[in-house]
Amino acid sequence: MVNSFSHLFWSEWKNLFANKTIRNILFLVPLIYLTMFGFLYSEKKVMEIPTVMVDADQTELSRELYRAFEVDHTFRITSIVGTEEDAMKLVDKGEANIALIIPAGLEKDVKAGREAEVLTVIDGSNMMISNTAVRAANTAIKSVSAGTTLKKMEAIGGWGEKGKNMFTGIDYRYRVLYNPTFSYLSFMVFGLAGTVLQQVLFLGIVLSVAQQKEEGTWKDTLSRHSFFAITASKLLPYFLAGTLNMFLAFTLLLKGFDIPYYGSTFDLMLLATMFNLAVLAIGYAISFVSSSQLQATQIGMMIAVPSFMLSGYTWPIMSMPTGIAAIAKSLPLTYFLGGVREILSKGHGLSAVMNDFMVLAFMTLIGLFAAYVIYLLQIRKSKGKVREQTAV
Repeated sequence: MVNSFSHLFWSEWKNLFANKTIRNILFLVPLIYLTMFGFLYSEKKVMEIPTVMVDADQTELSRELYRAFEVDHTFRITSIVGTEEDAMKLVDKGEANIALIIPAGLEKDVKAGREAEVLTVIDGSNMMISNTAVRAANTAIKSVSAGTTLKKMEAIGGWGEKGKNMFTGIDYRYRVLYNPTFSYLSFMVFGLAGTVLQQVLFLGIVLSVAQQKEEGTWKDTLSRHSFFAITASKLLPYFLAGTLNMFLAFTLLLKGFDIPYYGSTFDLMLLATMFNLAVLAIGYAISFVSSSQLQATQIGMMIAVPSFMLSGYTWPIMSMPTGIAAIAKSLPLTYFLGGVREILSKGHGLSAVMNDFMVLAFMTLIGLFAAYVIYLLQIRKSKGKVREQTAV
């Protein structure tokens, strides 16, 4: 019994290290992922959030508030506009995530001891940004307010403990757009749904050609059918299944769990269609280049598994190191989830996600082109072997 176990154990242990694919999956892949995720969060917190400012007061106090936001690395003031309406347009377009609204008469109200407040309007479609912004803006405004209060106390001779304990003079108000209740259901579930659907589609398509290679029927398929016929027959079943899955998944989420949404489901399905095509094209190219189902699965999972973390859906791309951000921008899930957020969370139309749509279309073309090039190489290799055998 012991000898039998020992023999089987050492046999499997040797096979583990002898099989390059299994060895990579067990030891190399986790190291790559952990290194990538370590760099992903290397900034430790969300920083440089694009911020638009409305300064209707134009006083020393408003300039002090500007400086407080400017020196805080959480914010990056990208523009100063004249009205709250102009600021809201920038937030709605996604050109800014925060609007700092300083009302007219703020300094006069503070000096007179009247109620005074500063408003920040925050894009809540990404809870990592909204949570960080609420805390950081509160700290910045309260710091300025406390300094103003202490200056007033010093001017009237009330400097000291009385001044330090006095209630600050500026109230902080914030309004969160798109997800005002900070609901994790509204925030997380769309991203997870897109990730799961991508994973399933990737797994299906990457095995399509690799399975035939293992069965020994792939060369016969290459010799008897054109690239167009092979591609159409391979992709269409998975495309129909992926589209059905997408429809059922979002119907379940939006209707079954009563998640609030504001945009057109038709626009969502158009974007989903292009996303499915991009995933299928990339997976199809991977399947062409893979020699076995295990290798195809390994390559597919190398792309699919970290996609959600790198998509910018939770951790903003603007807070990623340059190299990691470049990887994030090369993944189809990044553009699909960005589009989902624009359509469902913000209520925008197809025009707002046209850039995402076009990038996914470009990825589709790149994937199909890569598959076609590999197809030509495999055809040439197959014909070369036939000539060699004929010559012999």
